[in-house]
Amino acid sequence: MIRATGLALLLMLSACGEKPAEKPAEAPARQSQAKAVRTVAYTCEGDMAVTAIYGLDAEGRPDVALIIQGDDFRLTPTGAASGTRYASPHGAAAGKGIIWWEKDGEVLLQQAPADQVDDPAAGVTARTCKVKTEPSAIPKAKP
Repeated sequence: MIRATGLALLLMLSACGEKPAEKPAEAPARQSQAKAVRTVAYTCEGDMAVTAIYGLDAEGRPDVALIIQGDDFRLTPTGAASGTRYASPHGAAAGKGIIWWEKDGEVLLQQAPADQVDDPAAGVTARTCKVKTEPSAIPKAKP
């Protein structure tokens, strides 16, 4: 009996010294393959600033991120008879999508019902935008 009790005590003590099972190492987070190609500052009607970051999404497809009054919108290309048109069903207003349509030297910032952003006829122009130009330096007066 003493031997059995001693053996049980020995087994219990040896179990106390075991290290807890370690968690398996987590795989490192996959780095995004998204890539910014160029950034352009625009001024829209009403002196509204828009920053457009043109690039490629994680799958290598073209996209544009618009920064408008602190909000970030991600748009993807959609068909257009002329120019380059990007759209997203997720606009600033509930149920409305956002469209960024570059054509004829200007950009149209448009809204459309979220389920119709791919239809060029559905967009309603909210503002017209142009590439922001910095004011030229004022020449110093000659003494």
